Amino acid sequence: MTESLAKAQLMKRLVRWIVPDKRVANRRKLPPVIGYLGQYRSSKEYKIGDISVAGFYMVTEERWIPGSAFPVTLERTDATDRQTFTAYSTVVRTGVDGVAFTFLPPPNEEKRAAQARAVAPRLDLAKLAHFLKGLPLSDPNPEG
Repeated sequence: MTESLAKAQLMKRLVRWIVPDKRVANRRKLPPVIGYLGQYRSSKEYKIGDISVAGFYMVTEERWIPGSAFPVTLERTDATDRQTFTAYSTVVRTGVDGVAFTFLPPPNEEKRAAQARAVAPRLDLAKLAHFLKGLPLSDPNPEG
């Protein structure tokens, strides 16, 4: 191992120790899943970069303001009977190549979430778990 590579790995570990990843759910990177804004096939197709029980990352050139919320339909593409799941999703951050969504509203927006529930159905965790079943988990620490 070269000295520069060793320093880079040490810096990554130090940064992870100082600023830990706040995501707590196991993620599935590059799953065989595509997304649509709104109902099934009501918009263009978007690639999903990763997904967990807490949310997902949609690869797109578009950027929505954090806090924006709308229904998103996810579709599994790894089976002949393409399974779909629609959930009211909220933008939590934007990235270099896409936008991160959560299925659950941020804790400080409980009042707004209560109002949104009047319009949007509650998240069905059993249906979400069934949708995610069989997708391989990502290695949480690929660098070692």
